[in-house]
Amino acid sequence: MLKLFGSLSIRAKLLLGYLAPFILFLAAGALILYPHIRRTLEANIESELKNTPKTILNMVKTAADVSVKNYLRAVAEKNRDIVEASYRLYQQGRLNEQEAKQRAISILLSQRIGETGYIYCLDTKGIIRVHPVNALLGADLTQYGFIQQQLNNREGYVEYDWKNPGETTMRPKALYMTYFQPWDWIISVSSYREEFHKLIHIDTFRESILSIRFGQTGYPYI
Repeated sequence: MLKLFGSLSIRAKLLLGYLAPFILFLAAGALILYPHIRRTLEANIESELKNTPKTILNMVKTAADVSVKNYLRAVAEKNRDIVEASYRLYQQGRLNEQEAKQRAISILLSQRIGETGYIYCLDTKGIIRVHPVNALLGADLTQYGFIQQQLNNREGYVEYDWKNPGETTMRPKALYMTYFQPWDWIISVSSYREEFHKLIHIDTFRESILSIRFGQTGYPYI
């Protein structure tokens, strides 16, 4: 080895003299940095595995929220049109006002929202004017927070916790309301959120979920 080194030109010896320490420096640096790089990579992988399920959950939740809100809004606006049609019959003199209101009420109460939901109306003083439970007609419900929201907004989407008579636990409920001014009716369409699961179409986010990859072979599944 020494004989071979001695036969090299001065330029080659100088190059080798500088290169050898540089290689040793790189090797030492790699040995020192490797554990840090490995820990960083492992931390990044762990973070990705932890955050991706949250991202998927938020994507599904957003799709559910939009579907429920749009569905309830469509039903509320359709029923406001129904009430308005009955009001026009009254204006045209084809029905008296009480008959027109009764016609609208019959149509509103004939509908089922989800499995247990329904349509009801209250006035801007918080008094129930239309409800499938006759005992609640004329009741003042202003003590409830979601009723206060309806009185303040009169239009829009509301979520709140509620339990029907005979139930023991509160469950999330969704409501969309719209206002019919001539009769001072806040028309509210409401049901438990869990009853809208059929509105969620898996194909809406299937492709997005299946496009996610971890490394070369990893993937998410539900």
